[in-house]
Formats: sequence, structure tokens, C-alpha cells
Amino acid sequence: MARGFRQHDPVRDGTLEVEEVYPNFVEVYFVPPKHSLLAANLKPAQAGKHRTKLLDINGQVNFLTIHPISTFGDKPNFLKPKYGQVERITLEGPEIVGVVPTTPEDVLELLEKLPSAFTKDYAYGLGLAKPYRFIIDAVEELSDCAEIVITSKHSTGPGPKDNQFFYISKKDFEQARRDMNSIDRLAQTAARAVKETKAYNILAERLGLPKLEPKAGRHPYRKLFTAVAQGNEELSEEDQNAVIGALSQHAESIAQEQPEKLAKLRGDIELVTLEALIKRYEEMLSQKLVEGRWQEFFNGNPFILNMAFGYPVIKVRDQASVGGRKLSGAGEKITDFLVKNSLTDNTAIFEIKTPQTPILNKTAFRDGVYTPSSDLSGSINQALDQKYQFQKQIAQIKDNSKIYDIETYAVHGCLVIGLTPDGDDQRKSFELFRRNSKDIDVVTFDELLEKLKQLSAFLRAADQESQA
Repeated sequence: MARGFRQHDPVRDGTLEVEEVYPNFVEVYFVPPKHSLLAANLKPAQAGKHRTKLLDINGQVNFLTIHPISTFGDKPNFLKPKYGQVERITLEGPEIVGVVPTTPEDVLELLEKLPSAFTKDYAYGLGLAKPYRFIIDAVEELSDCAEIVITSKHSTGPGPKDNQFFYISKKDFEQARRDMNSIDRLAQTAARAVKETKAYNILAERLGLPKLEPKAGRHPYRKLFTAVAQGNEELSEEDQNAVIGALSQHAESIAQEQPEKLAKLRGDIELVTLEALIKRYEEMLSQKLVEGRWQEFFNGNPFILNMAFGYPVIKVRDQASVGGRKLSGAGEKITDFLVKNSLTDNTAIFEIKTPQTPILNKTAFRDGVYTPSSDLSGSINQALDQKYQFQKQIAQIKDNSKIYDIETYAVHGCLVIGLTPDGDDQRKSFELFRRNSKDIDVVTFDELLEKLKQLSAFLRAADQESQA
């Protein structure tokens, strides 16, 4: 076992398997533990079938590629890539690889030598440590690349030949790591200064002595953090977590003693959260994001799916296999989301495309008449086929998945695609087409945004009326 490394328990953490692909090149796989498989509704006896690649280690050209994955069985992305877009992180150089490991114990030794910005415990799926996740976010915002390569051979930026690799020079990566560490230290120093001053001022006030102002320091970041800690700026994530934690611990007593205030606070939180969601939605619309990013967004905010229907829905599963033997199993037909009416259990399927997907052909078919694009008509047919396969397989899916509270009385579908066309003729053609699609509702991304804004305006007006 590696020195200084957390003692691993196979029952708790799962195991590693090392396979030699060819001399001086190995692949390392993660075999999930029983409790994670059970949490994911998978059979522990088939753990080997669910093993997932964690590492490629090549001693011939001295590179190590990490495949960060989610290792928690209760998460929807279990054994899938940990991040939304970036699927691999490669480090180059003999100081990274050294001797190619041949046993799980050797792998642990190698992981321990990874740069300090990396998670070194395979039980947590590897990848960048949480304080440095912002590097992943930046790459995903700035490119469509699926792999980050930390190297001394290239300057920082996407690869010249394709958009698969995003290179980060070792110098830039180290600078980003140091700067983020510095920011954390400045924030901690500012918090200590404010806490010390706060304690002093409480006692000084009781003694009739003048209060003090916390020492803000010279660094602009520390000045900002000090202002935040005093409540003069927006709360930091740490302070937000502290407030949420305190509220959670005392929610019951507050509800009993001051129910009106708790109800008001809940309404304020919901409204502010909704407005923050709208802002994020608008920012995402301004970018050219892949389908996976939008699927991730809707998966994290499933209530938005409610707005596509005129009745209350709840999510059954994302990335559901509607043409296989069970919802979580491999099937030929995969829908982005399977939802059901929360009152009748009748199911519906969701297909998510992108705002950039064209929904009409650019040239008119006849004067003032525009035909649907191949992307739109193809997506509708895709959803119709998923509906057909799901209705045909529903009995077997329910038995194998052990999910019985879903029905296929009249499976409906919803396609979220593109943006509302510009021009009167284009809008007319679009409306004529989609209103004649009785089984698949077609909703544009900007229409969903407008529904969110209307909900926000309604809640804001109701809040102001209650205070009048």
C-alpha cells in the first residue's frame, strides 16, 4: 500500500484491475463495490461487467491519461464521465509516468505522485481536486474539446488540427493552481480578521467602548473578501453554505415560532433562485453548447420540463432505454428524459437538441411557405420511434426494472429544439407544422426561457402584493 495514502477497503471503495495492452502500456479499470451497484439498481454479481476505465499509462512516450468518472451509485451519472464535456485529462513527461505499474499497489504509488491539484483517490473517480474544478469549467466554456492535455510541448489553447484536445502549458497550469491557492488564503485571512473584529465589537459595545473596523489589507481580493464577510457584498459560497446550514438546523423551531417569516424567507429564496436560473439560461443561450450540456442543465433543473406540458410531471429517469429490456440497461433506443404525469402515471418522453439546431429550411418551398428542416423532421421521427418501442416493450421494461408506477395509456412526447424563427412567414410555417403534430410537442429553447420569465414576473408581483 502506498505510503501516506488512504487505506483502501475493497468492500467500501471497490477495486482496481491493471491490464497490459502491449509492453510498457497498461490500462487501469475501476470495479465498483457492491453497495454502489445496489444503489444504482445493478447486480453486484456482475460487477466485472460494469468495470470502467480510469487510466491509460504509456511508458514508451511518457503520458498518463485520466478518465474522471462518477463512482457514487446514487448519482445519475454513475460510472459515466464526471464532467459535462471534458472526458479525459492527459499529463505528459517522464516525471509523471516513471515506471509503468503492473499491480493495483503500483497504481496507488503512481497516483500519490500526481501533482497536488489532482484527486489521487480512485474511490472518488480521480480528476482535478474540487478547488481547481474551475479549470475544467473554463476549458468547457472556451472550447468544445473533450480532452485536456497538460504539456510542455504546446502553448495553451485548442489543438491546431482539430477541436479534440485543449492544451494547457505546464507553466500556465501551475500559475492557475498557485493563484487559486492564493485566493483561498486571502479569503481565510479576511474571514479571520472579520471574526476577530466581530468578537471584539460585541464585547466592546457592552462596555461602552468604540468599535473597530476589520483590517482589510492591501490586496484587492482581500478587500473584497473582507467586504463580503461583513455583509457589504454578495455572500461567498462558503458564507452561503453557512447560512443554509444554520437555517436547516433550526427550520423546525423557526416554523413553530415564526411561521410567517419562514414562509416569506422560502418565497424570497425561491424567487431569487429562479432569477439566478434565468440568468444562467440566458448565458447558456448565448453560447454554442453541445446537447450534453443542455441535457445536464435540464437534469439538474427538472421542473423546467413541467413547463412544456399543461399538467404536473415528475422525472422518472434521464437517458432512459426505451427500446431495451429495462430502463437502466443498454437498449437501441435511448430518450433523453422519461417523465410521467404525477397524478395519472402516464408517461412521456423528452428529446433535447440545441438552440442552434435549424428548424426550418432557409429557402421557401412556395411563396410564404417554409418546410421543416431535416433536423426537425428527423428528431420528431426519432421521438415517435422511441414512443413506439417503449409502448411495445413496456411490460418487459416494468418487470425487469421493478418500476411499476408508469403507464403507457397515451405516451406523449416533447422535443426541445432550436429558436423561434424570425419573420412572419417563417413563424406562420413553423406554427402550422407543429400544431399538426399531435403526438410530439415541439418547444423552442427561447419559449422555455420566456415561460421562466413569466413565472418570475408572476411570483414577483405576488410578492409585492403581499407586502402592500
